[in-house]
Amino acid sequence: MMETLLVATQNRDKAREIAQVLGDLPVRVVTLADVAPDLDIAETGATFMENARLKAQAAARATGLTALADDSGLAVDALGSEPGVHSKRFAPTDAARNAKILEALRDVPDDRRAARFHCAVVIANPDGVLAEIEETVEGVIIRAPRGENGFGYDPIFQPLGETRTTAEMTTAEKNAISHRGKAFRKAAAWLRARWG
Repeated sequence: MMETLLVATQNRDKAREIAQVLGDLPVRVVTLADVAPDLDIAETGATFMENARLKAQAAARATGLTALADDSGLAVDALGSEPGVHSKRFAPTDAARNAKILEALRDVPDDRRAARFHCAVVIANPDGVLAEIEETVEGVIIRAPRGENGFGYDPIFQPLGETRTTAEMTTAEKNAISHRGKAFRKAAAWLRARWG
């Protein structure tokens, strides 16, 4: 019997990305847009994991399905780990968020511009949390945006060991090293062990 996995997001692109990672696993992936379009889950957690847990548990309880939720963002050391869980709400647009970070770091020397992307993934059913996964990718904030691919903070984030920003990489290159790619692959392995 084919299992149904609810990806706790209204974003069908994110669900498609997860479905690709799941590959040949006999799972039907649906989103909140498909099964609970009016469900609005407040992200009130103090950490990425708390927010992912809130979303997964609320979605599972509301629908009766096994739900996967993630929360992710950027933490910049010189800014006291900001924007952190406020990454999406740090400014109104991607360009404004990047400009705000670059302005805040304007006088910070290159050797103090360390940052990392975090991704927390939680899988839950109506009875509670089944799995929690957290992944990061380390890097630095460069001095001006570069690249046209990706989204969010990708144009100003250069992973350690790279000369390119994540916005200068192909989607496949970025997914191979990204916080989200690593976390979703671990989630897929967890699901495959139980549903495969």
